[in-house]
Amino acid sequence: MSESFAPQPVMNHSMTVTLVQDCFAQKNLPCRLVPIEDNPWVQQLPKSLKDPVGADIVDIPGSVANIQVDFWGEGRPHRATARALGEAGPVTVLRSRLERKGSGQLAAESVDLLVTGCEVSLWAGEQFAADLRTCFQKLVVKTASANKILGMFGQQFPMAQTGQEIGESWDLQDCIVLIVSQSGGTFAPLALSNLLQTVTPHIFAVTSEWDTPIGRQLRQLKGMQGRVFSTEIGLRPAEPCSLSVVATHQMLTQILIYVASKIVSDRKLSMAAGSKIKRMDLAELEKNNRLNIRALRSIVGREEDHHIARELRAQGRQWAQHVLEVPRAWMLSALYIFITVVYGSAPMTSCTQASMRGFSLEKELIYLAKILDAAIYAFLPQIMILFIRLVQQRPLLHRMTTRTVVIGDVPWVAQSAEAFLSKLMACTYSATGLAVFSANPADHLVHDPSGGAWDTSCLRSVCMAVNQASSIQSLGATCESITIGHNPHRLPLSANAVFLKDARPPFLCEHLLARHSSQREGGSAVSILGAFQNLAADSMQDGEDVQRMLDHRRKRMIKQALEKQCQAESEEKVQAVADSLEVDEDGYVKFEECWRGVQLLHQDVCKKAIKSIFRRLESGCGGVSRSDCKLIFSLQKSSVKSLEDFELLQLQAMNDTVDACVVLESTKVFESWENVFGERLLQQTSTVAQNFQLARTQYISMQLYEGRIASLQRAVAFFVLFHEMATTVVNFWSFVSFGLLSYRIDRTQSIMRVATTASPVSGADVRHKMIELRVQEKLARMKVLLRTGIFNWRRRKWLQQQLSTPDVMV
Repeated sequence: MSESFAPQPVMNHSMTVTLVQDCFAQKNLPCRLVPIEDNPWVQQLPKSLKDPVGADIVDIPGSVANIQVDFWGEGRPHRATARALGEAGPVTVLRSRLERKGSGQLAAESVDLLVTGCEVSLWAGEQFAADLRTCFQKLVVKTASANKILGMFGQQFPMAQTGQEIGESWDLQDCIVLIVSQSGGTFAPLALSNLLQTVTPHIFAVTSEWDTPIGRQLRQLKGMQGRVFSTEIGLRPAEPCSLSVVATHQMLTQILIYVASKIVSDRKLSMAAGSKIKRMDLAELEKNNRLNIRALRSIVGREEDHHIARELRAQGRQWAQHVLEVPRAWMLSALYIFITVVYGSAPMTSCTQASMRGFSLEKELIYLAKILDAAIYAFLPQIMILFIRLVQQRPLLHRMTTRTVVIGDVPWVAQSAEAFLSKLMACTYSATGLAVFSANPADHLVHDPSGGAWDTSCLRSVCMAVNQASSIQSLGATCESITIGHNPHRLPLSANAVFLKDARPPFLCEHLLARHSSQREGGSAVSILGAFQNLAADSMQDGEDVQRMLDHRRKRMIKQALEKQCQAESEEKVQAVADSLEVDEDGYVKFEECWRGVQLLHQDVCKKAIKSIFRRLESGCGGVSRSDCKLIFSLQKSSVKSLEDFELLQLQAMNDTVDACVVLESTKVFESWENVFGERLLQQTSTVAQNFQLARTQYISMQLYEGRIASLQRAVAFFVLFHEMATTVVNFWSFVSFGLLSYRIDRTQSIMRVATTASPVSGADVRHKMIELRVQEKLARMKVLLRTGIFNWRRRKWLQQQLSTPDVMV
């Protein structure tokens, strides 16, 4: 039977491949082969490294920089995907959905954007969704695990999601779906990318490379060219996620900036979405985003060059001593037992026999010495632990048990760091095992089980929770807490503090506090907040400032009225000059006549620039219309950034969408150039009270900085600290056993062939559900067609009856 199928030669005719189903394919085999080498769409396999986790951490700054450059670079695949997201999201789909919500055609609670994934990808997506809801309060943004969505919508009998808001009431019809999956092959996100195609065509994915199963599924959809945002980090064999979660978070930051810029640039869409973010906030976020690379390099760099990296690694080595005290105590105990057994006598007994020989109570003292030796043998491990702590100058009264690490930070950082440390210590031995927990320090940190050592990042609003948790005692000894953050203040009850370098310019509140208050930099969060509130209250109570503020408002109102009057007079003058221009027989104005009008208006512009713009506007007859001349007259020096923008300015002026003097912006968000964020606003105020009112307007910008930039830096700091801690532990086992007890920190004890997250829904159930949804869609379409056909048939029948009935004359 195989004779009817022609063999396909491959590899320079050194091998042939015969496909039984080749005759049913639209393309032959050579056209379907994908080149592996020299293919920019396929990432090369990583090299075998001794420490893949350390290599991932070192690659973090470079990967973040590449994502920022590639996202805005022309000709890059990210650019096409970003344009597709802009066309399918803010410009078309969101506008249509919000208009239908406003008119009542669409339920107000229907989902506009669904962000889904599994584990660390989902946690990064949840932070992205929270930041997006902060910027646009009227957008309905939902986040849920892909497993939960499959359990609810992917099988015939829905799985009840107890305690979760997800349910059948979610309206996902025509919503935008963003699937976050590092590998692109996790079962639940992959199955969901197929299932949701029956509900909405607007599906996008964030993966580590382009050639992934999810990418291949989405590229089969019609309508848009780009659907995949690739972080371009490729395959990372290390199971502890560090670079992958950082790259995913950075890509979501780029998407947030792009989507926000598209919505803010459309005034109607911005109002419909309940936009709270301004262009200035985006400019500040873009600058913080760029400066973030410098801060990340100081965290993951070499110890010789960066003191922050040196402090983090030193803290990791110190915490490793807590973990290693148990095996060291075992070894010292074994050495003690070996020596005493071989020698044939215990130390206390031998010393007593040698020193008390000939005394009357010699026998009784020897019995007492034997009792002491027995007690030493019974409590030998604890004695050795105390000896080790005394030598290393560590707290003596810490609990002698398995160490517990509690990580306190915002949810996505705490959960990612917990998963990272748990996988680093997954293959270690029971003597150096760790119990890892995570909690939100602004919510339930102090209710978590706290053991010997725990860790929290010093957020400005959670210092009280850190002090409260640090006061938990056992035998008079408290837990060993450290703080990692940007505020250079060490809490009184913390054992250590690592201060991250803040490369960004200060916000207005920080600038005003440093200029008008005696509060020193680096105070506690409570003292800084109190000083700012006191300074703001004092400024409002100053009568002279209030009077000065009223005078400034009065002058500003007069100035605005005069500017409006001057603008109206200028428009009338421009209109009069444009009407006075002579036109040729075709009704067009020549350049000489247009330049005469410019001179009549006394505009300080270059003739060469006006001529270049005139040539762009001329219709081919050597002239322009009077309306185009009016557009040229209204143009000022700073109205456009380049001559290429003038064509867009003309189109917008013809459609009356914006004023002709508006400053056009390109798609890329330009970063702020200010040395102090809000510096230009300070020049427009005259009182301290107004300055503090302006500082409150930067709340969204500061919140985005915390959610997108500062939290990312703390997450990377956690990765560096925990990696050094785990490396110290594994090096100890390798050293004392001459390599026999060494293990790998880049893998866990999982032996599954398919490295994917378990899913409660099978692939067969998803396929059956997809078939059912397609059948339901066809039935619904058939009902509409039948209803329309019956209506048209009845209408034609009624018309025929009306035409066949003779007229009755009265």
